[in-house]
Amino acid sequence: MEANASHMGNLDGFRQSVRDLAQNNGAYIDAYEIGNEVNLDASYGWTAPPIAANYTQLLCIAYEEIKAADPTARVVSAGLAPTGRVTGNWEGHAGHNGLYQDDREYLLEMITAGAGNCLDGVGYHNYGFSAAYDATPDVNGGTAATNCANGFCFRGVEKIYELMQANGLGAKTVWTTEFGWLTDPSEENLASCLSDPGWQGRQWQLVSQQTQAENMVGAYTYAAENWPWMEALIGFNLNFNLADYYDECEQMRFYSVAGRPAEAALRDMPKAYEQIPPELTVAGPSQWTILLAESAPAVTRTVTYTLANTGGEPLTYTVSAEPTAEVMPVLTGTLTAVLSPTETAVFTATLTTISRTVGVYTGTLSIAVEPAQEGFPRHIPLRIVIAEQIYTGYLPLVTRP
Repeated sequence: MEANASHMGNLDGFRQSVRDLAQNNGAYIDAYEIGNEVNLDASYGWTAPPIAANYTQLLCIAYEEIKAADPTARVVSAGLAPTGRVTGNWEGHAGHNGLYQDDREYLLEMITAGAGNCLDGVGYHNYGFSAAYDATPDVNGGTAATNCANGFCFRGVEKIYELMQANGLGAKTVWTTEFGWLTDPSEENLASCLSDPGWQGRQWQLVSQQTQAENMVGAYTYAAENWPWMEALIGFNLNFNLADYYDECEQMRFYSVAGRPAEAALRDMPKAYEQIPPELTVAGPSQWTILLAESAPAVTRTVTYTLANTGGEPLTYTVSAEPTAEVMPVLTGTLTAVLSPTETAVFTATLTTISRTVGVYTGTLSIAVEPAQEGFPRHIPLRIVIAEQIYTGYLPLVTRP
């Protein structure tokens, strides 16, 4: 979500916008990233010379409102742009040239301003630039693929986590919300793009499409094997190269993997899947009642229930009715079965009132599940209410003049 210098003039409005977002859409959102590349100036990030303490103020407002609406949501600070080591001092801010700030210095200022209390994860954009995925950070290995002397490499994020550890945030995670490698337009007969103004200063970053594929796969593998503190690793980008609204020389198209060797390589690489527990959901009335006058004829009503396994492992469900109850539904359909992930099952419950004297008659429909799950067994109350007489009342009709 947006968080930039323009919001500093209306903090109440910013707070309300976050509150509305979290309250209205929280059920569909697992994590929020607050801002983007906020250590850059108006050319992309903060829309003014970036000041970490100001951004932290917005971050903490967002954190407070999001957690109030959904305590389980993850709040991630803006992915910082890798700027390399910036020299100079602007208005007391180290590593700042008045336009952008060294990502490491910016993070330290965020931490000093209290950002550690207002985030679950630190966002970072550890692009690969010219370096291979396993290039050692802050080391010049003598070739383009091994040169990370300025922190311009995928593993540059390790230095960010080192700063977190040194400043009391070692228990927090890192979210790479952008990473990737820029491919050479010449491979697609678009060498002329290299003279486009948007490519100025980027030529040194170019890699072949095959190298992009090897680095993307290597990056995911390296992170999985070495970075337990990395919570999310999000490649940039899938298919900007297929979007017809971008100019053919738009540099973001050449980070894309769609239709290039990287797409197949990522698809086919070995993957480790998180084991998501099974979860049974029930669609149907949580209780139901039939109301009749003593003199009324018997009625029959049928209700349909749909069961679904929305988790990642199989589960076993069982449907039953209380055997000695006054109200016993007739159950049809699949009353016990193993549901695989995404699988559904349907059963129906039918009640017939039969002849009864005045009174309230009850029963219970139960749904059990294994392995055990909170909220189960689920007991659905059934009631038949027989009254001496049922009176119909009508509310007055009021019309507006």
